[in-house]
Amino acid sequence: MTATDKLLAVLSQLPSSIQWNDTSQTVYRVAIVGLNDDEITYGIRRILTRAKFRPTPSEVLLAIAITKYGDFPPQSVTHEIADAIRLGTPTHKLHPTIQMVIGKTGGLKAWRVEPPVKGQQLQEVINDVLLIRITEHIDEQRAD
Repeated sequence: MTATDKLLAVLSQLPSSIQWNDTSQTVYRVAIVGLNDDEITYGIRRILTRAKFRPTPSEVLLAIAITKYGDFPPQSVTHEIADAIRLGTPTHKLHPTIQMVIGKTGGLKAWRVEPPVKGQQLQEVINDVLLIRITEHIDEQRAD
């Protein structure tokens, strides 16, 4: 049984208001094409330990992205950016996810006085960045 098959088996058993059928299975399968078995397996573990209900395809990708790139709570991102400003660290030396968050929130200048986004808004930006990163990774894998 492949990691994809295991993921689909897990998803089919999680509660959802949407009935599991061949179409559902195909949608999830298309979303993860290009990911390797290890990436999918780590995503399965995260889903099993955190999901009460069947996640959407983008939530599955987010779970995989978090296991691949790391979990970035908003307060950690804010702290990392504040440290970079205080220490004069060039943005290209920061973690790629942090670099992208800075780019999506108005650049480093926007963070100098006060974070331009906080809390849940910042978490949504972080999630968007992680989804962009995993999508770019998938696109690279599919091109090979």
